[in-house]
Amino acid sequence: MDSEILHATSKASHSDVGAMPRLTQVPTSVTLSAEQFEKLYLSPMMHRQSSLNKKLGNPTPLGLGAFVLTATPLACCLMAWRGAGGGGAAFTGVLILFGGLLLVLSSILEFILGNTFSSVVFGHLGAFCLAFGASMTPAFNAAAPYSETTTNTLAGLHSPGFVNTFAFFFLFMGLLMFIYTICATRTNICFVMIFASLILVFCLLAAAYWRLGQEDEKNGNRLTVGAGAALFLATMLGFWLLTAQLLDSVGFPLSLPIGDLSGLWDRRKTR
Repeated sequence: MDSEILHATSKASHSDVGAMPRLTQVPTSVTLSAEQFEKLYLSPMMHRQSSLNKKLGNPTPLGLGAFVLTATPLACCLMAWRGAGGGGAAFTGVLILFGGLLLVLSSILEFILGNTFSSVVFGHLGAFCLAFGASMTPAFNAAAPYSETTTNTLAGLHSPGFVNTFAFFFLFMGLLMFIYTICATRTNICFVMIFASLILVFCLLAAAYWRLGQEDEKNGNRLTVGAGAALFLATMLGFWLLTAQLLDSVGFPLSLPIGDLSGLWDRRKTR
């Protein structure tokens, strides 16, 4: 009797094993092509992929998301949509705790992965958000000394001395964006257009601040609206690029075109 039970149990266990699905190998790492690497990390692949790229997540969408979600409402504010105004003072917390924090964090993670260009871009944009937000924070006392009472931050932000001085920061940020535009021609058209739009943003803001410093409020406001429109264009391109990266990150069957330029200079050199 016992032998029959053991025999039946043995047959049942063999049938259960046979019913189980076969084990299949799942790849633990993927080697990206130069075009795929550039699309995901916004940096040209200058060397063999690091082992960290296969073990760690991609921080590039984190930085892009921080940029677009900080800059888009700021663009609407500069264009005075729905009565918005104040030069972005309402977004002081967003600039520091969302844009600045996440962009700097993304820069550090890109640095760890060895992506120099995207690390520098996110680091500079993050530092700009922190600096711009800090300038509008009373605790930093950046604008208050320019007011008549030397204690009113809001009045100092609109004083000729402050706007004429701060305009130089915008001007040289525009120069930095010009350098980024040249470097981005090794990545994709979408990234190039984002930086080209940011050149307009910072140059128009510098011009607007100087006009406002000369008490030419009419032209100053027009230039500010133009800067907001250029920034809005840059953020819409950023949303497109962010969507393309996220779709690729989850293996979505739809892939958005971004105008790959990763082999442009290589082809020209070969010719």
